[in-house]
Amino acid sequence: MFGAVLALTPGAFTSAETTIYRYADAQGITVFGDRPGSNRQEVELHAVNTYAPVESKGPAAAAATREETAPVYQSLLIAVPGHGETIRRNGGHVRVTGQVEPDLRADHRAVLFVDGAVALPCQGRQECARSPAERRGDIDFTLAGVARGPHTLRIAIMDQKNNTLIQSAPVGFHLLRAAAGLR
Repeated sequence: MFGAVLALTPGAFTSAETTIYRYADAQGITVFGDRPGSNRQEVELHAVNTYAPVESKGPAAAAATREETAPVYQSLLIAVPGHGETIRRNGGHVRVTGQVEPDLRADHRAVLFVDGAVALPCQGRQECARSPAERRGDIDFTLAGVARGPHTLRIAIMDQKNNTLIQSAPVGFHLLRAAAGLR
């Protein structure tokens, strides 16, 4: 059966005048062919999709188009705190570290969202807190006065026009703080 279909396929697309017939063979298997006969039904063929190529503007234009549409960053994730982590900080200070590949460009900014609201912007590498021991792709934020309870974090990298280039998956954590009067 497959041999008949494969043999028929090239002929079906080479001529617009070809008529295709369907019938059942002695074993009851549906067969398609290009010869009319008894108990063969003509198959209605729909128009074939066609493609008209766009005129090429040369290799330089193609390379420029690829650079404009190519993603700037391959990955962005929140490394600290870990998803589902519980943090005990009575002062409500929470350190958030994101990892971006490749490095954050100077004309882009990292923005931290806490529970869906913008928390802190970070312009380029030079304005993000970073210790020399850390990887170059790290982006650090320090939150102060975070309320106790569950929170969700997300980091987004944005360009000068506030277009989001990439964003991390959300990370949830729980902050424990001692409450006055609960002794």
